[in-house]
Amino acid sequence: MCEQLRAFKQQEYSRVLENHGGKTLSNKQCIKVLIQHGASYNQANNAAYTYLKHGNHLEIQMNGTQEQYNIILDNFKGQRKGNMECIRYLEGLGYSQGQAKTAVWKYRKSKGLIRLMQK
Repeated sequence: MCEQLRAFKQQEYSRVLENHGGKTLSNKQCIKVLIQHGASYNQANNAAYTYLKHGNHLEIQMNGTQEQYNIILDNFKGQRKGNMECIRYLEGLGYSQGQAKTAVWKYRKSKGLIRLMQK
């Protein structure tokens, strides 16, 4: 059995799952392993999904500021494209899905393409 999680990040979750033959485990089994190593249910659930979808090779390749994302998306003509198309474009440039989703949401909000409902 491997040691407990040293940090709550995908690289650590992947390390634990690799040590337990994660590629041969079901989603529920992966969640159980991660919980046994100190993750909460929500952390384990998200980490297991990401691990099973991407394997142990998922690491953030790039970081950027919102200003950089805006320039990239402007050059991509992001105002005329859908959310998923913009997200996939940023992922193709090496940004993680989480980075891309957040960047696209903030970009579209700043361009007035998303209107928040007021209560």
